[in-house]
Amino acid sequence: MQASISHIFLFKENEESRTLKFDDGLNIISGDSKTGKSAVIEIVDYCLFASRSTIPKGIITDWTDLYCLIFKVRDKYLIIGRKKNSNQMYFNVETKPIILKNFSIEYFSDKKLLDLDEAKREFEKHIGISVLDTRTDEEEDKRKSGGKVTMRSFVPFLFQHQNLIANKHSLFYRFDDFYKRKKTIDDYPILMGWGNADFFDLQRTLESKQKELNQRKKLDEKLKISNSQLREDLYGIVSLYYTSIGKELTDEITLPDLRKLVTDLPKSNVNSIGDQNLNEELRKIDNLIFQKKKELEVIQDLLSTIKSNNDISINYSQNINRLKSLASIDTNISEVHCPLCDQEVEGIKEKISVIKESNEILEDEFEKIGTYVNDTSNQNTSLRKERDVLKKELKDLNVKAENLNRQVLKEFNTKNEYERGLLLKGRTEANAQNLIERNKLLSNSRSDYTELEAEIEELKNRLSGFNLKEELQKAQIILSDKMSAICELLDFEEEFKPGKILFDLEKFSLKYSIKDKENILLSEMGSGSNWLAIHLSTFLGFLYLHSITSTSKIPSILILDQPSQVYFPKVYKQLDEEVENEQTKVDDNIIQVKNIFKVISDEIANIDVKCGYKPQVIVLEHADEDEFAQFIKYRWSKDGNKLI
Repeated sequence: MQASISHIFLFKENEESRTLKFDDGLNIISGDSKTGKSAVIEIVDYCLFASRSTIPKGIITDWTDLYCLIFKVRDKYLIIGRKKNSNQMYFNVETKPIILKNFSIEYFSDKKLLDLDEAKREFEKHIGISVLDTRTDEEEDKRKSGGKVTMRSFVPFLFQHQNLIANKHSLFYRFDDFYKRKKTIDDYPILMGWGNADFFDLQRTLESKQKELNQRKKLDEKLKISNSQLREDLYGIVSLYYTSIGKELTDEITLPDLRKLVTDLPKSNVNSIGDQNLNEELRKIDNLIFQKKKELEVIQDLLSTIKSNNDISINYSQNINRLKSLASIDTNISEVHCPLCDQEVEGIKEKISVIKESNEILEDEFEKIGTYVNDTSNQNTSLRKERDVLKKELKDLNVKAENLNRQVLKEFNTKNEYERGLLLKGRTEANAQNLIERNKLLSNSRSDYTELEAEIEELKNRLSGFNLKEELQKAQIILSDKMSAICELLDFEEEFKPGKILFDLEKFSLKYSIKDKENILLSEMGSGSNWLAIHLSTFLGFLYLHSITSTSKIPSILILDQPSQVYFPKVYKQLDEEVENEQTKVDDNIIQVKNIFKVISDEIANIDVKCGYKPQVIVLEHADEDEFAQFIKYRWSKDGNKLI
């Protein structure tokens, strides 16, 4: 489709702006790194309704408030404005180029802001891909196949980023995302005008019907089982039951015998529930244990009390003994005289009398304590004997209780096992009968796919009217031939020549065919110059195909970022080295870079002759050679002119 980028504008709120103007044919922006060249692709992508901005963060994003892309489609100018970090957009159509003279941010002052999807729909109307959404459910995942054909599906054909143009693993922008890749491939026939909304709907319906047919056939095959499989399945069910009841099922049993067996499976050998008096006996023993424990507690308390009282008595006795020694007086009261005057001392006599009386009292207390200790000793012995008897009785009762508990548990498990056996028997018989009946039903019936197969055939006939297969094959031949011819003109290793590029438009896969050798993949081609040659050949080939196909809705635009990179920096190094062969290498690299631009320029001229208009190729490049100076639109440098 004849289309081109007319202008790119960057606007600041204070009405400052940066302007890039492009023409049809080859446009080169040359200059140093970090001057904004690579940002051009991201700005165009952002204005072409990308879901998010990939414009490098920094001076450009800080400076710019509104990005604007003027897209020329034949005699119309589609004006797209998008705010920074926003899904709010402007979209307007102009038919007179005079509008571009003194174009400023004021143009948008009276324009309505649209959301991203609404603006994109308006754009799509004017480039001819306004196709109805064929999703049957509004909530259906938009990433899955089907849905509305969108202009975002042609974006991978417009851009070759710096990290992609010589990549050995990938050819297309956005193809690292599985869903975006599939969407582009699914939409390609419609973007090329080989089908319309009806074609898309028919194709999607056909895929759905074929999927349904395959699923039904797989299900039927899974349900239908042979007699040997039936015997194996029945044996598995019955043998499991036999194992649960402690029996063994012979391996030699036949299918007829199994059929009979499942109608009357053997029961479990457990037939009794056990002694019903066990629980009552256990309850009585538990009560008796409780009583004996109480008695033992009383005796233990008495023994503790006696021990405590004995300790107190012994301590009391020791204290009385100590007092007795203090109160012991052997002196006769009548012999107490004053040592000075030899007269009897009456006061002393009275005190000695009191002490003697106290001593007699202490003697009496001491005798009482001895009597108490003797009494408690006898009681303590008796209680200890009673305690030992109770302990033995408790031990015997606990043993008996434990034995009874085991018996009760055994009888309980036996009962449960019996009941579980009955339940398992019923389930086993039911499952076996269901299996037999299902097999009988399926064996006597045959799934009818007639109606579904007829629908599929009708859809195929209707789709054949679009001649898609023929169109794809014809386009594939044109594309592969053009790619191969361009590759011959580029720096491609001689060991791979003569050869031919083969591009599959149904799978979007590329191979390189050499006579009498197996096909070579892109990753197997071995050098940066080979990978670059394949990329350039591929995208110039698609540019040619999209230009000559009158029904194509894919713009004849290609933006390449630094195609000379595999030869850089040798091309631009100082040529003051003394080694002669190094000079030769540099000269050869310069020749190859010049050749890249010659091939691009010649192919543009070839398409012009074929179609009557020049497709637009924008190259972002370090190179700046005299041979292609006429195509250089802007020269940028770090210290001079640059994007911002």
